Amino acid sequence: MDPICPSCGGPLRQIPEDQWPEGGPVPEGTVEMYLCDKTNHRVIVAVPEISG
Repeated sequence: MDPICPSCGGPLRQIPEDQWPEGGPVPEGTVEMYLCDKTNHRVIVAVPEISG
């Protein structure tokens, strides 16, 4: 199943880590990044930060 953008329903394409923007804005804990082909925005998948 192809990933779908949670905002607009457009198709997502994974961006390889070596093509992530240098110097940010890439939040700490990012594990995957996608580009929406419909709206050209980024979708970031990150490990949630837990504090206790």
